[in-house]
Amino acid sequence: MEFRTVPGRWTPAILLCLCLGPVARADDGQPLTFSASRWEELVVVGSSLPRPAREVGGAVTVLTARDIDIRQINLGADLLRVVPGLAVNRSGPEGSVAQVRIRGAEGNHTLVLIDGIEANDPGISSEFNFGDLLTFDVGRIEVLRGPQSALYGSDAIGGVISIETATPAQGVQARGEVEAGSFGTRQVGGSIAAAGDRLSGLLSASRYRTDGVSASAIEPERDGFETTTLHGKLGVDITTWLDAQLVLRESDSEVDNDRQDFDWPPTPTEGLIVDANSQTEARGRYGLLALNAELLDGAWLHRAAVGYTRTKADSFSDGARSNGTRGKRRKFEYQTTLRFAGGSLQHAFTAGIQRELLDFENLSTAFPSANQTRSDDQTSVIGEYAVLLRDAASLSLSLRHDRNDRFDDATTVRATGSYLLEATGTRLHASYGEGITNPTFTELFGFDPDSFAGNPDLAPERSESFDIGVEQALFGGRALVDLTWFDATLDDEIVTVFDLVSFVASVENQRGRSDRQGVELSVQARLSPAWSLQGSYTYLDATDPDGRREVRRPSHSGSVNVNYAFLEGRGNLNLGAVFNGDQRDSEFISTTPATRVTLDGYALVNVAASLDVNDRLQLFARAENLLDETYTEVFGYRSPGAAGYLGVRLRL
Repeated sequence: MEFRTVPGRWTPAILLCLCLGPVARADDGQPLTFSASRWEELVVVGSSLPRPAREVGGAVTVLTARDIDIRQINLGADLLRVVPGLAVNRSGPEGSVAQVRIRGAEGNHTLVLIDGIEANDPGISSEFNFGDLLTFDVGRIEVLRGPQSALYGSDAIGGVISIETATPAQGVQARGEVEAGSFGTRQVGGSIAAAGDRLSGLLSASRYRTDGVSASAIEPERDGFETTTLHGKLGVDITTWLDAQLVLRESDSEVDNDRQDFDWPPTPTEGLIVDANSQTEARGRYGLLALNAELLDGAWLHRAAVGYTRTKADSFSDGARSNGTRGKRRKFEYQTTLRFAGGSLQHAFTAGIQRELLDFENLSTAFPSANQTRSDDQTSVIGEYAVLLRDAASLSLSLRHDRNDRFDDATTVRATGSYLLEATGTRLHASYGEGITNPTFTELFGFDPDSFAGNPDLAPERSESFDIGVEQALFGGRALVDLTWFDATLDDEIVTVFDLVSFVASVENQRGRSDRQGVELSVQARLSPAWSLQGSYTYLDATDPDGRREVRRPSHSGSVNVNYAFLEGRGNLNLGAVFNGDQRDSEFISTTPATRVTLDGYALVNVAASLDVNDRLQLFARAENLLDETYTEVFGYRSPGAAGYLGVRLRL
């Protein structure tokens, strides 16, 4: 935790620029080893202030701009499959709802930040839908695993995924790309960025459209998807000690849906996905305005910010709207940090306060009694102490107290530690964290006389977890291996229950404790100047209080990626594979005695190639699911087969 002053600002935008810059060099001008450059890389998500990776005690995975570029993956859900500890489940073809579970937690236990904006849906689910997240303007992703409520509040039981858009370099840059391929897929994107001595900015737009495949595994009609994303950010150095940051983002998507057959009396397709003339339209609007000040030569830092998230979702059947939801979040925060050194110790004390206001509106055409408007608010006080000893050992302790409008007040704690033995290239890291997730508005108040009734007496879910790991540099620092063991428990888990008389579902807090434990392994290596390797493996044991394996949590999952750069870096060839072991899922077929089914494991192989024709023009091609694997991520839903794509990218 070296206390460096970043001239003019310490916002995530400039820190991202530093992270994506040239490989770090030692004092003699020679490149640092791979492990050293990784350890010196600044990590934003792991603490109240950015810190070098070697000082972060939590389990963090970073996907850099190069990691994203060489894989050529368009959708964020598919990109995150390579991260250890993450399970991705998409309900059908591209554009369908995609959930990301971290270490066996639920999808709404994953907190998502986009350029510092809390992007989880404040309306129906408290989740972020990764199904329509495009990677065109993404420059970096950080995944922090384990409960993080002491740092980030509710919805962070599983962990935090921080997405940063690309940061402009000095001067003016512009780029555009066009891509087309299988299933009638086409994508276009363009951006312009500029940076000067006191001003920097980015404006980007991307559109993705596909005719898709049928979401139903038994009927052939295609289900299409289209989405558009606009993103802009501006940074201004007002003085040498004060800067401002503005971020604005909008995403609009439309996806064709099939339906699950719950007709009565039961039909031969009961519980399965069948064709339907229905669509879902969704819109998200996000904003952030922040002021950052550095006083006393960077020893005293201040940040004041206002965040805004607004979501809208409407479902249509046979062209007419059947229901919809509206959600709005306004978040106000102030944070101050005092940094000082004493002897061989360097200290940082952080204190802050947050105020969050939530609004929710439910709309129903068929059942006016389901129409309702609800609100909630929360005030939080936050503190963190971090200390570094001789640039080798670092410790941090975080504390948060939430004062809720609807629930009992809650206090959460987080502690981390990291110790680097430079002589052996060994880093030990460990963390303990507590998490809390408040019930969603739908779980509390949702109402549909034919299918669902909310439960206003729900209590928040609570979790605690600890992990310990060792990170080892090998082969003179050309390889880095991290092995982490984790153990987590979840109390008061919110589960769905069915009334067998009325066939109306509801939710309740489950009695007992859900257990999740496992091992995460990651490997990164530079095999030569041209060849590099990345890999991951996760073993997960996630069980309900009754000892049953939890649904959509594979016991075994992993990935491997081999990259080859040729023609002095003008050409690139990337081979990647992800493996997802068998998993359990719920089934809803009354003619069978079982309520759960086993989904077979699968392996997906992708190949991507690119060639720089000159400094401005690049050609690229990609094959997805190269082996044409037939697989199911959610019971009853079809996933795409083999596909190929071609594109061209222009840089100015």
